[in-house]
Amino acid sequence: MHPDMPLGALISVIHRNHIIALNTRLKPLGLSAGQLPILLFLSRKEGIPQEALARHFRLDKATIARGVKRLEDGGFICRQIDPGNRRAYGLFLTGKGKEVRDDLRVIDAAWEEELLAIVPERERDDVIQLLRTLADHSIFIAGTGREHDSP
Repeated sequence: MHPDMPLGALISVIHRNHIIALNTRLKPLGLSAGQLPILLFLSRKEGIPQEALARHFRLDKATIARGVKRLEDGGFICRQIDPGNRRAYGLFLTGKGKEVRDDLRVIDAAWEEELLAIVPERERDDVIQLLRTLADHSIFIAGTGREHDSP
């Protein structure tokens, strides 16, 4: 790696390689890297509307809609009418989605463990916290002016 590579480029290299590794590992399950965060989030918080996913991941509604549609077409999630608002739909894991849930967690954790393997154990929490701080601050300076919000 070139020693003068800017921070954004370094982060981009990590992200691209993360996507490549996840796509390889998720392919046997019929999934891709872009679908992983949605499924992991729904495994913790089922029933949320699509708009809440968009807010959580800071993505536009169309991007989330495409991801949700692919997962729905693949049989991993389903939409159910919100009893409190008949015009809104909540997103839920299907049986198929629940079947792969543990595999997804293992795949995601394995990547992080492999990446951090070269970082001394005592420094890992500091590295992760520094990256969280930079991520939060990047959101602020990008113009949203707010910290990460939950659905």
